Amino acid sequence: MTRTISQSIKKDNGTTRNIIIEPVMMQSTNDKLDLTGIYALYKDTDKQKMDLLEIQEIAPEIGESKPLLDDKNNPDFLGQIIFKNDGSEWQYIKGSLSVSELDQIVSFIQNTHS
Repeated sequence: MTRTISQSIKKDNGTTRNIIIEPVMMQSTNDKLDLTGIYALYKDTDKQKMDLLEIQEIAPEIGESKPLLDDKNNPDFLGQIIFKNDGSEWQYIKGSLSVSELDQIVSFIQNTHS
């Protein structure tokens, strides 16, 4: 999954919630963007495909904008999922999602790569 998207998941209380799943990319030596296996998770209100620039404020050096908000100060930040060993193992850090919610997100990311 190379694009930031919004995915609907079922919360433990039976209601649905939209989560933004943003793949963290790294520039390779051949000037391509490569997946790192890290996905940042954020609260969302609309279920739609999005580009990163539609979600994130434009960096100040690119144009006039608000300062960028780092994840630990972002109230919409729900943590990160880090995939290891070709996606067979994963770790969730810095968040408050339940195991059931995480299982849905991990399954979605893994199925998107298939």
